[in-house]
Amino acid sequence: MNKLFKSLLMSFAALFLFSGVSFASTSVRLQQPQTPTNQNAFNITFVALDTNSSQVVTVQCQKQGPGDSNPVNFGSPITLSAGGNTNVCQVGNGLLNQNGTYQFDVIAYGSSTTTSNTVNVDFNTDGPGTPGNYNKTKPDNCTYEITFRTADDNGKTVKVVLYRSSNQNFSLDNGTQVNQVSIGSNTDGSMTDNISPNCNTNYYYAIRAFDKYGNGSGATGDSSTSTTIISPTVTQQEGAIAGGTAGNVLGAEAGGQGQVLGTESAKPTQTPAKVTGQNPVSNAVNWVLTHKKVSLLVLIILAAIAYFLYRRYYKK
Repeated sequence: MNKLFKSLLMSFAALFLFSGVSFASTSVRLQQPQTPTNQNAFNITFVALDTNSSQVVTVQCQKQGPGDSNPVNFGSPITLSAGGNTNVCQVGNGLLNQNGTYQFDVIAYGSSTTTSNTVNVDFNTDGPGTPGNYNKTKPDNCTYEITFRTADDNGKTVKVVLYRSSNQNFSLDNGTQVNQVSIGSNTDGSMTDNISPNCNTNYYYAIRAFDKYGNGSGATGDSSTSTTIISPTVTQQEGAIAGGTAGNVLGAEAGGQGQVLGTESAKPTQTPAKVTGQNPVSNAVNWVLTHKKVSLLVLIILAAIAYFLYRRYYKK
């Protein structure tokens, strides 16, 4: 029995050290993109790694939208360098073709085949209703007060933004925005603007409502103004693409109806989410493969203890 045990132990050690047997595995993690959003084109970052540093990893992106009964592949398979790397799934125009929740994941093919975590994106482009009952007063020489009532739009409105200019014709963008207030639908609201030290300057105002997705309403403001809705350049992290659809937006003005020409509302900046590394099992396997001699020594010690216990307590 003793000779047999030693023979088996030596054979196992030789197999472990010299046979090249690999217990490599593949892991993948998908980043959470901006949600909710009105962006119909953006990138989703993923990290795919293989414990075998010479193994090429291939990744396939998948999505399941409101109209999909099962996950659907999109884009061509992405081939990463040996051992894995980071890359992106490109969500292009047309992929998000209706409002609703979209699920995204990726499948990584390497030493093993594994599916990533699933991330959800709440997509909507409808937009809130245009505020009404606009009124402007000047309670003192250096202060303007704007009052309004948000539209009865079933909870779409979450804030109203105030824009100002000394010119009657001006653009509604980040450069002319002077105030904003968080407010719900079908609610009376007000905002003030302190124009000090330019108290003698005559200013013109307009307001727009926004929903949680970043969609903007039409504009309403001073009846003597002509405003243009501008989509400013939006810097998106992780390569996300800012979108906008040109068109006419009808905005109610105090004392009458006025046409506001421009493009859709500015899109929100995407905030990248944290991407974690390999899972604990993969890390443990990788450590064992990296420290083969230490692992073998531990294995031999454990086997010797087991044999001693067997001889001591069972073979009497």
